[in-house]
Amino acid sequence: MPRIMLIDDEPGVIFALKLMLEALECEVLPFSQGKLALETLKTDQRFDFILCDLRMPELDGFDVLTAVKSLNSNIPFILISGHATAEDIERGKALGISSFLGKPFSAQDLKEILSKILI
Repeated sequence: MPRIMLIDDEPGVIFALKLMLEALECEVLPFSQGKLALETLKTDQRFDFILCDLRMPELDGFDVLTAVKSLNSNIPFILISGHATAEDIERGKALGISSFLGKPFSAQDLKEILSKILI
């Protein structure tokens, strides 16, 4: 069962994504703040991938991505956003994202990304 770290500051998004991922038979650990997720990652790196929102208070998705890559560069990182620009996506690629998903996205979009990462 894939183990996913989900980071988003919107409770409704966390709820919906957790349901989608659980329907795809994933174990989901949700976090509403990047800082809390990174504290967990320092002691537990057993994640198959990280799904993280770009726009969040305190630490944004780029901050989280940079910190994750310094802790474990092997964990695939999927950046999600409803407001990303082409420059944001290019910056994410330069920093090492595995994929990008624009909100809103379907369960099928998520499933396709997961199947590519979890091969």
